[in-house]
Amino acid sequence: MDTPLPPQVGEALTRFLLEQRRIAPGLVSRAVVTGSAATDDWHDGVSDIDVVFVVTRDPVDDLPALATLHAESTPHIDGVYLTESEIARGPESVQTAPQVVEGVLVSALAGGQLSWVTWRELEDGVQGIADGGDVIWTPAADRHPGTATGIVAHSRANLVDYWDRIGDSAEAELADRAEGDTVRSETVRWLVLGPIRLVETMETGRIVSKTAAARAAAERWPEHADLLDRAVRDRAGDRQTFTTADARESIALLRACVALARA
Repeated sequence: MDTPLPPQVGEALTRFLLEQRRIAPGLVSRAVVTGSAATDDWHDGVSDIDVVFVVTRDPVDDLPALATLHAESTPHIDGVYLTESEIARGPESVQTAPQVVEGVLVSALAGGQLSWVTWRELEDGVQGIADGGDVIWTPAADRHPGTATGIVAHSRANLVDYWDRIGDSAEAELADRAEGDTVRSETVRWLVLGPIRLVETMETGRIVSKTAAARAAAERWPEHADLLDRAVRDRAGDRQTFTTADARESIALLRACVALARA
């Protein structure tokens, strides 16, 4: 097996795709790996594997067996099931699709991976096609009209419409907390890394890794460089301790990202 993916990802996906073909013959024509596994930012024991499964038919009859396969996958192999025609129509025309989140398959889920982010990732992902007893891996060659403008507009709207409200909610939750109280590292990582990644996409039209986004954000906002570094290290498995003061700094960084989107 020759793959540009991290070894653990390539091995897990090869097993998965071959079993997927066995239980749902002819369903998946190709699988495009997106997310951290395709951006050299995947961490064993921490990251899930995100995939766009391109299907040849409505998978409704195959979903029960696929749900079991996804639930048993380690690490979780998440993603979305789409036909080529749905991909060609773009995310604004696809209202729902079978999607897998943290190992749970939902037969008709709105939102989630049905956004221009996924369509942009399809253009830079790693594609696998089951062939015999192996999977052939190549760079994806998708090109989708509308992605360049769609991804920028989506990122800007996400910052203004979603993350601004998240900042309000987080501030309310922290209102009565002492500065030195501990806060879940997952919460701080989410507040720190989500908005800065959207800023990079909004400004460049590219989907970058969270680590790359943190490097760029540290150059733009050096006053937050230490927090950004600690968030990246925690995500990679080097566990850090975060406090209410860190969470409030995270919200300040979030607000700076929203301000850029509003400008």
